[in-house]
Amino acid sequence: MNTATHPVAPEEIMALLDGELSTDRAQAVSSHVEQCADCGTFAKELQTSSRNLAQWQVGSLPSSIDESLKTFTMNPSATSGNSGSNISYRPSLWTWKQWIVGLGTAVTTLLLLFVIAVPNLLRSRMAANEASAVGSLRTLNTAAVTYSTTYGHYPPSLESFGPPSSGKANEQAADLVDPALAGGRKSGYLFTYQTVPAWGLNSRGGYAINADPVEPGSSGHRHFSTDQTGVIRANGSEILGGSLPEKLQEQDRSASGKQETARPFAEGAPLIARTAELKLEIEKLDEAREGMDRILTLHKGYVAQLSANTERGTARILIASLRVPANQLDVCIAELKKLGRVTQESQKGEEITQQHADLIARVKNSHNTEVRLNDVLQHHGGATKDILEVERESARVRGEIEQMEAEQQTLEHRVNFATIDLKLAEEYKAQLSSPAPSVATQLRNASVNGLRNASDSLLGIILFFAESGPTLALWLAILFFPAWMLWRRYRRIQALGTSLGA
Repeated sequence: MNTATHPVAPEEIMALLDGELSTDRAQAVSSHVEQCADCGTFAKELQTSSRNLAQWQVGSLPSSIDESLKTFTMNPSATSGNSGSNISYRPSLWTWKQWIVGLGTAVTTLLLLFVIAVPNLLRSRMAANEASAVGSLRTLNTAAVTYSTTYGHYPPSLESFGPPSSGKANEQAADLVDPALAGGRKSGYLFTYQTVPAWGLNSRGGYAINADPVEPGSSGHRHFSTDQTGVIRANGSEILGGSLPEKLQEQDRSASGKQETARPFAEGAPLIARTAELKLEIEKLDEAREGMDRILTLHKGYVAQLSANTERGTARILIASLRVPANQLDVCIAELKKLGRVTQESQKGEEITQQHADLIARVKNSHNTEVRLNDVLQHHGGATKDILEVERESARVRGEIEQMEAEQQTLEHRVNFATIDLKLAEEYKAQLSSPAPSVATQLRNASVNGLRNASDSLLGIILFFAESGPTLALWLAILFFPAWMLWRRYRRIQALGTSLGA
């Protein structure tokens, strides 16, 4: 039925049967119902439904439920533990279900947040520690230049960078870095400092600083290092270049040293790279090291690599790789033997004449090729594509020349400077007892470590929220609607239990 084919709506027929229409409208609707078969049928169906509803009766409750309701109404507390009645037990049952569902949702959410947040927090902490280590190395490089300008040499130890215990800054404590960095440990990294003695024209000497993670894989991944050139390296690869003036000074000193110490190669003379190994047992390591430095300075040698172990309770050892002019090797070995008792000595020579000659020939041929390529670029025209191809070939040849010249210089340096692998081992004398730090020192160290850990924790929390905050907000938004629906259902069940109890 619709108003397009029937001018009377079904609602008006229902209102007619209920006696809710006006007199005029009731007459019009009644006339239409009598004339229209569809509307008459619809009116009869409504009358039948109305009679059926009027005749329907609600049955009586079972006697057991009726008795339970009467008992509950008269004394609610008496039936609260009655297992035979579900009226008071059902709200409690639904309440426990809601608690279990809510607890499961909370545990799942916490586990999900833990899985997402913990790796991000560790990565953020390690990245912050590595960035702090690089910044600390740059600070130490700047402080070393300031110290060298002020006192004429690089600091002898890492403690020399730090502040003095009292009074003004001095050569032993220049007050150039904070106490934590001067102590060798900061932001999960351990800093070690070694000096390189002065030799030849390099009157200031040099230094090497290493930054290693205290707990590899937890406080940091990469190992950093730097030296007097200002170059910062990560796992041996350069990541930050040093200052250009310092590099140029190093190159100038290197070139001057070569001109001063290099000897010309005689025609037809064999080229021998000499190496020696010397192990000495000494009484005092400090005096032996000073003697080694004097010998190197006197004979224009230098230290290529050095490491020392001076921990308490163990034998003090120094291992160094020395470079001395080849014609001074025998004299240097003789003077080094005077520092202590010789426990092992060996020498050997490697002839590199053929290797050097091959390099010279290859360099000469590459130079001739480069000259011809440059001549083609200058005097012969051609298509742009051909010119670019010639330029690329010229650049490749120039790269090969520079590489071979570097190899040639390395070979010549091995011939000009002999290598001495020196090991100085101090006679170990066990001590009855070792002095322990004072109570004040222990309290100070504990306070400093506590403040450092607190600052690291605060930084870790800030980095955690900065990196994981958007993820947490997303999951909270996803879980908010289910949690809200569960809470509404729980409140409805509680309200139903309260109304029944009332």
